[in-house]
Amino acid sequence: MPNVKRLTKNTTVLYQRLGHFDEHLASFYSLAYGEPYIYKDTYLLYYDRFSKILYLSLFELNGHEDKLQCIETTSKLFEPEEIVVTSPEKLQTDIEDFHCVNIDFDRDYQIYLPKFDETLKGNAYKDLRYRVHNAIRRGYHLEIGKKMTQAHYHLVACHEMTKKCDLWDNQLYLGVRDYLQSFASPLLFNVFSNKVLIGFDVVDFLNDTMTIPLGFYLDYPSLADFILFKEIVYAKEKGYTWLDLGWACNSGVESFKRKWMAEPKFEIWTQEYTRNRVKDREPIFAQKNCEAF
Repeated sequence: MPNVKRLTKNTTVLYQRLGHFDEHLASFYSLAYGEPYIYKDTYLLYYDRFSKILYLSLFELNGHEDKLQCIETTSKLFEPEEIVVTSPEKLQTDIEDFHCVNIDFDRDYQIYLPKFDETLKGNAYKDLRYRVHNAIRRGYHLEIGKKMTQAHYHLVACHEMTKKCDLWDNQLYLGVRDYLQSFASPLLFNVFSNKVLIGFDVVDFLNDTMTIPLGFYLDYPSLADFILFKEIVYAKEKGYTWLDLGWACNSGVESFKRKWMAEPKFEIWTQEYTRNRVKDREPIFAQKNCEAF
């Protein structure tokens, strides 16, 4: 496979460090989506031989390569039944023997930390200051760790019951424990109220970016605001430049991220292709519901 190289655990981490946002959490995705590979030292991909799904991330790590050629080459190599592609641009509906049946457009939101005042002083921070102080009055407190407990699994189950999740979302949830155990960098930011776990975020780190790929919360006032504020303080103390909050997912989540002064930094097209589907209908535009903010 001259154009496609299988990644080891160490090389997976190496390529993760070249990433620009959580789409390049190669260590996490290698556990959730299948065996990790790199195409021409540029595009990351994962193949799950059990479900026969090929996941492609067409965000360049080094230079630029033809995106369609990458899809065509890897689809012939792995012979998947389904292909899930994330890309900075919309791709054509038909590629080789595959037809696009689902399309989602989203943006990745990040906070530029040097501009954010973690003291929350001034009129610009009035609403955020109220929400954080409300959480503190309610007795919320943060603990950072790496161990998944039954309480964590309960929160994940509650999230799955209330959200419409894609298959690849569920695969990520199932991979959290192994991700924490197998790699040194990821952490859990846990929030407790009266010794009860009421929410947690999965956190990892790329270069100058602290990223939050997943979050799970119970319905407690100001909980999401409290945990995000603590993460901003932590990221600034550790010297990170960006705090990546992940995809907008829906209008409510997007509004929350904008409220915390996050800005869209990357556009993301997610397209799902299947083999031997009817080609005379337009692909469906879908709304992701992947996070708990």
